[in-house]
Amino acid sequence: MKMLRWSAAALALFVVGCGSVEDAALEPRTLAAQESELRTCSTDLDCVSGCGCNSGQCVSVFGPPPPDGYCDQAPVRACTTSSQCADGCSCTGNACVASPSSPSTNCLVAPPDGYESDNTHTSASSYLGTPQLNHTFHNRLDLDWVLVATPVNQVMTVEAYNLRNSVQLQLDVYAYDYATRTRGALLATTQSTVCSQITPACNMYRVTANVVAGGVYAVRLVNRASTPAGSDWRPTATYDLKMY
Repeated sequence: MKMLRWSAAALALFVVGCGSVEDAALEPRTLAAQESELRTCSTDLDCVSGCGCNSGQCVSVFGPPPPDGYCDQAPVRACTTSSQCADGCSCTGNACVASPSSPSTNCLVAPPDGYESDNTHTSASSYLGTPQLNHTFHNRLDLDWVLVATPVNQVMTVEAYNLRNSVQLQLDVYAYDYATRTRGALLATTQSTVCSQITPACNMYRVTANVVAGGVYAVRLVNRASTPAGSDWRPTATYDLKMY
């Protein structure tokens, strides 16, 4: 009996020291379940901010590790009002979500700006002498065209400035025949900001062109960002435009 009591004590010590056999058996299944819950992806845009797509799964890519389960969440388009959401979506809990009447709407995409439809020179907005504020590239394929009439002979300067949310663009100025809606010669173009330093004076695109009294000119702004069209839930590339 003494030997039996020692054997029972040894068994109890073994169980305490090594943990439950049942707990040990559960660990591989728990790990597999956690791995199966990882969000699948094809690009970084399929993952919530702060996470990236690695080997088809959303994982933390920089900085301190996020809370458990953070990278498993679906990305959402942030908002403060429904005007920042696409048609068929509303701003609920600071995120664009599909309205009950349009449950299949993609609420990750940005809404067009107030100058649309200005994707061609025949549907361009008109520059009326004061800066045009809050132009956006709501997707990668977005183009912005603006027509301007010049009252005198001068060197006209065109600036895309106050760049927000990683604007990358090409700025062109064309001669234009307004009567026939025909684009003429390219007069000026740039894909580079004024200078490389990160200051307001540098962070703009600028071109100049010789213009004549009574002339009309077409200004084109091309989105050069590599974001896939229709899937950019991140803050929308935005700029202001002025001519003088």
